[in-house]
Amino acid sequence: MSNHASFDDEINLYVYKASAGSGKTHRLTEKYLNLLFSSPFAYRHILAVTFTNKATDEMKSRIIEELANIATGKESDHISFLSKEYKYNEEQVRKEARDILVRILHDYSSFSVSTIDKFFQQTMRAFTREIGLGGGYNVELDTNKVLGEAIDSMLYDLEQTDNKLLLDWLIRFSEEKVENGETWNIRNDIQSLSSEIFKESYKAYSNQVQTDISDKQLMTDYKDMLFTIIRDFEKASQQIGEKALNIMSRFGLKGEDFKGGTRSPFLNFLKWANGTIAEPTDTFRTLADNLSGWYTKTTGSATRDKIESVYPELNICVCDIINHYDNSLIYQTAYEINRYFFTLGILGDVDKKIREYSTENNIMLISDTTELLNRIIEGNESPFIYEKVGQRINNYMIDEFQDTSGMQWQNFLPLVKDSLGSGNKNYIVGDVKQSIYRWRNSDWKLLDEQLDIDFRSEGIEHDTLDTNWRSSRNVISFNNAVFSIGSALLQDTFNKSLQDLDNARLKPFLTRITKAYDELYQEIPESHKNNEGRVRVEFIDTDEHIWQNYVLEQLPVEIEQLQERGYSLKDIAILVRTKKEGADVANCLLEYKKLHPGSKYRYDIISDEALFVSNSKSIKLIIALLKHLHNPLDKSLKALAVFEYFKYSKQMNAEEALLKYFSAKDDLPQQIEDRLSHIRELPLYEMTEEIFNLFREAMENDEQVYIQSFLDMVLDFTVRNSSDLDAFLRWWDETGTNKTIFTPDGQDAIRIMTIHKSKGLGFNVVLIPFCNWEIDHKLTTILWCHPQTEPFNRLHLVPVKYSQKLKNTIFAYEYFDERLHAFIDNINVLYVAFTRAKNELIAYAPKPKKEEVSNISSLLWATINSGSVGNGKQAYTDLSQHIDEETATFEIGENYIPIKKVTHRSVEEISVDSLSSIPYDERVKLLLKNKYFFTDTGQRDYGTLMHEIVSKVKTIDDVQKAVEEYHIAGEITATDKSKIIGLLEEYLSNPLVAPWYSGEYKVLNEIQILQPKGKFVRPDRVMIKGKEVIVIDYKFGEKEDKKYIRQVKYYADQIRKMGYTDIKGYICYIRLGKIVEI
Repeated sequence: MSNHASFDDEINLYVYKASAGSGKTHRLTEKYLNLLFSSPFAYRHILAVTFTNKATDEMKSRIIEELANIATGKESDHISFLSKEYKYNEEQVRKEARDILVRILHDYSSFSVSTIDKFFQQTMRAFTREIGLGGGYNVELDTNKVLGEAIDSMLYDLEQTDNKLLLDWLIRFSEEKVENGETWNIRNDIQSLSSEIFKESYKAYSNQVQTDISDKQLMTDYKDMLFTIIRDFEKASQQIGEKALNIMSRFGLKGEDFKGGTRSPFLNFLKWANGTIAEPTDTFRTLADNLSGWYTKTTGSATRDKIESVYPELNICVCDIINHYDNSLIYQTAYEINRYFFTLGILGDVDKKIREYSTENNIMLISDTTELLNRIIEGNESPFIYEKVGQRINNYMIDEFQDTSGMQWQNFLPLVKDSLGSGNKNYIVGDVKQSIYRWRNSDWKLLDEQLDIDFRSEGIEHDTLDTNWRSSRNVISFNNAVFSIGSALLQDTFNKSLQDLDNARLKPFLTRITKAYDELYQEIPESHKNNEGRVRVEFIDTDEHIWQNYVLEQLPVEIEQLQERGYSLKDIAILVRTKKEGADVANCLLEYKKLHPGSKYRYDIISDEALFVSNSKSIKLIIALLKHLHNPLDKSLKALAVFEYFKYSKQMNAEEALLKYFSAKDDLPQQIEDRLSHIRELPLYEMTEEIFNLFREAMENDEQVYIQSFLDMVLDFTVRNSSDLDAFLRWWDETGTNKTIFTPDGQDAIRIMTIHKSKGLGFNVVLIPFCNWEIDHKLTTILWCHPQTEPFNRLHLVPVKYSQKLKNTIFAYEYFDERLHAFIDNINVLYVAFTRAKNELIAYAPKPKKEEVSNISSLLWATINSGSVGNGKQAYTDLSQHIDEETATFEIGENYIPIKKVTHRSVEEISVDSLSSIPYDERVKLLLKNKYFFTDTGQRDYGTLMHEIVSKVKTIDDVQKAVEEYHIAGEITATDKSKIIGLLEEYLSNPLVAPWYSGEYKVLNEIQILQPKGKFVRPDRVMIKGKEVIVIDYKFGEKEDKKYIRQVKYYADQIRKMGYTDIKGYICYIRLGKIVEI
C-alpha cells in the first residue's frame, strides 16, 4: 500500500507495520544489507536506532552474523535478494560481503547502530555552548538521586525563607493524602509526585511554567480567581436551596409531602441549602414544568391543593437549580484545577531546584537530552546540525517506532526529510499494538497518523508484514480471534462513555481502537501448519483474592506437567504485569522447592525483576538492626529488631516471633547487645558484615545469594557516596528495597519477567498467572492541560486529576484522550503477552461477576464467549465452541509434545557453603598514603590527623561536624571521636582563644602564600578583622620547640609584606593546653 507524492519521483520512505513474530528483524537486516552493498563505505553513513541497549546489541549481532554467513559460504536467505538487487552471482555476493565485513571490523566505531538516547547524546555534545554547559559536563543517569537533592534543597529553603505560597501548597498536598486515606511521608511523596516533571506534556511548557510560578502575584491572583468562581457558584446553589425550602415552608410543605415520600427528589433542596454540591438527578429533572410529577393519585386532597398552590414559585426554583448546574462548566473547571493546583507550585519549585543543581554540578539529566536538543533543532536546517556534529547520515532506520516520543520524532524529522530530499532511502518499523511504554513518553499516534501528515508531499511506501513465523497454528488462530473481537468490544465499551456528548473533536475516538487493530490478522505459514500448539485459559470462579492463591497452588503442578511432557525449564516463561506479582510467583516456587527436596521435578528460576533482596529474612534482620543501631532510643525500631531476631535466629513464624518478643520484654539477648555496642563504632560496610557474622550459624544456604548481593550494594554505596549510616538507610528506604538479584541468562531455568521486559522475545511455553488488570486507570493520574479558555488561560499549564468529572469541564477532550490511551495501553499489554508464545499459551483469570467490560479478564471472557467467526479471508475460529461451561476453561489444541524428549539437567551452579568474613580488628590494613607507612602503631599519624580536622573548623559550631566526618569515613572510632571533641572544646574554652572561633573574624585555613621563585608557605590559620591579622600554628605534640617560633615569625613577615601592619602570631599547643604569643 502506498501514499504517493504529488510528483512522480521514486518514493524513498518505507514504513513497515510489523505485528508480533512477523519477521521484522529479518526484514530490517535485509534492508540494511542492501544499503551496505550500495557503496564501499556505506556503513559510515547509515544510522539504525532502536530503544534499548539489548535491542541494539541484537541488531548489530544479527547484521554481522548474516554478513559472516554470506562471507564464509554458509547458507543465508539474503543471498538471492542481494543477487537480484545488484545483478551479482552468488560468488560476487559472497566476495562483496567479505570485503564489507573486513571494512566494518577495521572501522567498527563507524558502524552506527545505537539507542536513540546515545545518538542524541552524541549530537548534544556538539551543542554544549548553546545550552550553557561546560565542555566537560557529565550525563546523570540517576534521576532519583538528583530529585532527592532538589527536594532536600527545596525543603531546606522552606525553613530558611518566608515562602508562604510553597508552604500552603505542601499543606494542601498533605491534606489530599489524608483525605484519600493514604500514608504520608512528605519527602517520599514529593519524590513520587516529581516523576511528572519528566512527562513531555509538562516539559513542553516547563520554561513557561517557571515564568508563571516565579510571578508570585500571578499565582496568588489565579488562586483567588479559582476560589471566587467556586465560592460564587456554591453560594448560588445554596441560595436556591434555601429559597425553595422557604417557599415550601410558607405553604406548610416538607420534602416528604411530594411524590416519592421519604425518597422524594424535593429533599435535594435540603442538601443544596446545606451547601452540598450535587448534580440534579434524572428523576429530579422530570419535575421541571411538570406538575403531574409532583404528586400521586394517593396524595391527600389538602396536600395536593398546597402543592398546586406552591407550584408556580417552586417550579422556578426547580428550573433555576437545573439551569444552574447545566451551566456549571466554568465552576467545574475551576474546581478541578483547584484540586491539584498545589501540584503546579510544588513541581515548579522542584524543577527549579533540579536546574540549579544541574548547573552547579555541570551535569545534564539524560531525561533532559531530548528536550534540550528539541529546542536547539527547532527552526534550524538539518545541514547546520550535521555541520556541528561532524557526521553525515544518508540513511536512517528507526526500529520500534511506536515507542518514539513526540519530542524525539521532532528531533529526527528534519534529518529524515533532508535525507529524503537527497534521494536516499529511509526505513521506519513499528507496531501500534505493541506500544506499551507510554509512561516513557512513547506516542503510537506518530506511527498511526503523524507520519502520513509529515510526509504528505514526499510520500510513503507502506507495507504490512502479515505472516507469523514465531507461533504455532492454534496460538496464531487464537490471537487473531481474541484481538479482532476484543478490540471491537473494547471500542464499544469506550464509545458508551461518549454518548450524549456533542463534541466534534471526539469523533475520531469512535474508531481509534479498532483502527489500531485493523491490520492484526496474521497468516499461518505452511511450515507451521503441522505444528498445532495449544492454548488454555482457565477462569477461576471464586472470591477476588482467593483466586490468586489458587493460581499459586496450581503453578508448581503446571510446571511438573510441562516437564513430564518433555519441556526443559528454559522453555517456560512466566509473565506478570508487575514486579510484585513476579515476587509472589518466585517466592511460591522457591518455597515449593524447599518443601519437596526429593521431587524428580525441578523448579529453578531466573529473574532480574522478581527476586527482591528486601524479601530475604536475613536482610530484613540486618536492616532492622542497622536502624536500631542508628537510633537506639526509638522503641519501635528496637521492637522491630527484636521481632526480626526471634523470627530469624529461632526459625519462628511471625506469630511465634511476636509471642517471644512480648515474653522477652522488648530486649535482645545480652550477648547480642554487647556485640552491637562494639559494632556501632565500625564503618558502614564492616558494621554490616559484623551483624551478618552474629547470625551466620542460623543462616540457610539459599540466603547466601541475598547476603552477598546486599553486601555488594553496601560496598557500592560507600564507594559512590559515603560510609554514613543515616544516608544509607534513607537510600535503602527510597531505592534499595526495590533492588533485585541479578541472575545470569543461558541457564536451564524458568524465566519470570514482566510483560514489558518480555517484549521482543519468544518462548515455547508462556504462563500468565494473573491475567487480570484494569482497562482504565486505577491509580491517581495527573493530566497536564494547556487551557485556552478565559479566564483559565492566564497560566500556560495546569494540572488536573484524571476522573470522570473532567467530562463537564473545558478539559473533556483531554479526559477522553487519556481514557482512550489507557484502553489501548492495556489491550496492548495483553497482545504483547499472548504473542510471546511459540507452542503453548496458558493463562489464569478470575471469572467475571458482571457482564460489563471493566478489566482484562472480563474482556477476555466476553471475547471468548462472543461466538464471532469473522468473515472472508480473515475468518477465525468460534472460540465459544472450545470453552467448558462447567469448569469455565477454554482450551484448544492437544497437549503439545516437543519433538525430542529433553533430559532434565540441573542449573549449573557453584555452591557456596558459607560466606567468610574476617573480624574487622584482625584485618590487614592497606595504607594508601606514604606519610602513614612508618608509624609505630599502624594508626594514622596523630598530628596529621588533627591538622586535617582543625583545618575544617572555622567557628566553634564546626567542631562536631568536622570530627564526625572522620568517624563516618571510618578513620576514627567512636571513642577517638569523643576524646578529640573533648580536647578541642577544652582548647576553645580558653578566654584568649574563644573570640577567634566566634565568627567575628574572616578565617583562612591552610591558605597558601606565594613566595619568590614560585614557592609557597602555608600557615594553619589566618584570621582577619579590619586591619588586625592573627596567625596561628597548631601543634599536637607533647613538648614545645623553639623552631616553631621562627616558623610563625616568618609567616607574619610574609603577611606584613602584603601591606598589613597589625599582626600577631601564636603557637597553640593543643594537647599541652598552652598558647604561646610570638
